[in-house]
Amino acid sequence: MIHLARSFFSEFSEKPIAVICLVITLIFAGCAVFAPLIAPMNPYDLRTFSLSDARLPPGAQQMEEALIVTMPLSAQAGEGGVEQVLEDGTRIVATLTPDVDGRLRLEIEFPDGFEISAIRLLSLPRDASVAGARRHPIRSEWTLIDPAQPAVIETGPQIPTVLDFSVVLEATSPATGTTFALGTDGFGRDMLSAIIYGVRISFIVGAVGALGSMIVGSSLGLIAAWYGGRIDSAIMRIADFQLSIPSLMVGLLVLTVLGKGVDKILIAIVLIQWTLFARTTRSVALAELRSDYVDAARGLRLSALRINLRHILPNCLPPLLVILTINIASAITLEASLSFLGVGLPLTQPSLGMLIANGYEYMFSKLYWIAIYPGLVLLLMVVSINVVGDRLRDMYNPQLKR
Repeated sequence: MIHLARSFFSEFSEKPIAVICLVITLIFAGCAVFAPLIAPMNPYDLRTFSLSDARLPPGAQQMEEALIVTMPLSAQAGEGGVEQVLEDGTRIVATLTPDVDGRLRLEIEFPDGFEISAIRLLSLPRDASVAGARRHPIRSEWTLIDPAQPAVIETGPQIPTVLDFSVVLEATSPATGTTFALGTDGFGRDMLSAIIYGVRISFIVGAVGALGSMIVGSSLGLIAAWYGGRIDSAIMRIADFQLSIPSLMVGLLVLTVLGKGVDKILIAIVLIQWTLFARTTRSVALAELRSDYVDAARGLRLSALRINLRHILPNCLPPLLVILTINIASAITLEASLSFLGVGLPLTQPSLGMLIANGYEYMFSKLYWIAIYPGLVLLLMVVSINVVGDRLRDMYNPQLKR
């Protein structure tokens, strides 16, 4: 067994590009198996992402939601103040003092390292104004242009005896340390994590769908070759009719009738891909049925099931395994196409095709990473699997043996 493995890899490694693609395929297979362990976060857990992180570029850091502090301030004859202590012990003091020409000077003190991103003054008198601030078009609300500078409130020629208003501070929160290596999408999800989970679903759906197609197709091919006659003609005519219809059309028809879901798309893949396995198995089985070992097995009165499974099917496996490898890439492409059209997997089980569809609206904007990165990963995965399949086909092609 070890000798056969060494001989296989020795012949396979004659094409360096095939070895590279095999390594890439194994990496994608590892992502499919260990996605929850290697992904930085679960992109489909609502508790792990925030809309405030939406559309961040690659390399950006996750930010916590801004801290908002509301401080009601009451002043008499232009003098007043308020002090507030936050849960972490941070002490903030706002002081209002009279200035020249009926102006009031508002100063806010906070410790070093506590950065203020915005200061708003609410419920000021309608005839009041704030220098260096923008007024809300409807509400009596002023937002300071430069939060680092003291606010100067103009109340007219006479300072009100009693002045009640609120000071709202928005503090920038520090980064949590999580870095979005590939940026985020429009929902604030980490693109790297979303791609890893997308690879997981696409790879598993493609592999299971192709394997199911091989089981169904090879079974029908053995039945057609063993019984022949009308059964053989019926199975092959159904296969010919199936091949005459475009694969995407069959997938759309199946999913339109059955609905979305992993099980539904697996059924669609099996209905599309079984024909190639059936035709290949039938052609190989017809040649094997004329062999002496099959006549000897019939002479021993072995059952048809045992002859087909123990003697004929093993000789059909080499070409079937080659077709299986290539059809995995075809199944992944089919699933991505159906998900891109919105009839494949549901939103709770997104694949690479759905990630590309979500990023399609950003295709011609500066937010290139939302659609480009999932598309590149899908392209790399499909090309790698196809190259590995082509190499296996060349290895098992007797006409290319030297």
